[in-house]
Amino acid sequence: MLKFIKRLFILAFILILAAAFWGAFAIWTGLYSVYSYPPSFQHKGGTTLIVTRDQGEPMFNSPDRKTPPVKKSEVKVGGLTFGTVKKPVQPIKDRTILELPYIEWAYKKSLEPEPPSEE
Repeated sequence: MLKFIKRLFILAFILILAAAFWGAFAIWTGLYSVYSYPPSFQHKGGTTLIVTRDQGEPMFNSPDRKTPPVKKSEVKVGGLTFGTVKKPVQPIKDRTILELPYIEWAYKKSLEPEPPSEE
């Protein structure tokens, strides 16, 4: 019986380690994003969410984040353009993978301005 419990704990440890590795990998590659709500009336203690990342969404995001101004691209009439089609943004509730306690570092990271794009 003791051998079975020991193997069960080892298996649980390996599964937790694999899930942590996957989460870090998914955030690093851009599959997931970190979304932080600071403490407020609506979110008492604040919360940090791991969400699936939408097109154009930064790695760290929050409702207080100031979005950089959008550059107007040149409009070409009468020709083909090759690019991605913008999908409608899904609500955060529908994209939530994991809910964590409030992480102040992630919230502060979301408030940092984005580096200018090289276009």
